[in-house]
Amino acid sequence: MDLKRVLSFPPYPREYLHPVVYACTAVMLLCLLVSIVTYIVHHSVIRISRKGWHTLLNFLFHTGLTFGVFAGGINQIHFPLVCQIVGIVLHYASLSTMMWLAFTARNICKDVCKEPLHAQSRSGPVQKGSKPNILRFYLVSDGVPLIVVVITAVFGMDNYGSRDGALY
Repeated sequence: MDLKRVLSFPPYPREYLHPVVYACTAVMLLCLLVSIVTYIVHHSVIRISRKGWHTLLNFLFHTGLTFGVFAGGINQIHFPLVCQIVGIVLHYASLSTMMWLAFTARNICKDVCKEPLHAQSRSGPVQKGSKPNILRFYLVSDGVPLIVVVITAVFGMDNYGSRDGALY
């Protein structure tokens, strides 16, 4: 079986992606937007902890950012600066999405593993210092990817983009 021909990609992408990619991205972004609006509008009746609410909305937002930038900018290879910006935003958004996903999973695991007697209130048991935890979520999930992307860009801005041999 000749895998070179099956797995090979054209050296330069066409001007547009397949129409199915754009249609599916539009449907997914619409679903993400509906989810975000639903959680914002009906936050008082949805039984979710404050930390869970923040992590879920940020995960949905960064997921939408990742897929929207990918579909809208992946073929911007004719303009080097735009291509580099798309690469940097994709790098940041994908890292941040993974961090928010990890915190979402952590919150779900902590909520599921609680003892039933302690989980009677809507926002969970009253804990001292819950606000710094939320601030910590933002610092880690948005700050760490930002630091990684800045360091990567400072040491090798030429690696972002469409030139031959670009690493990212």
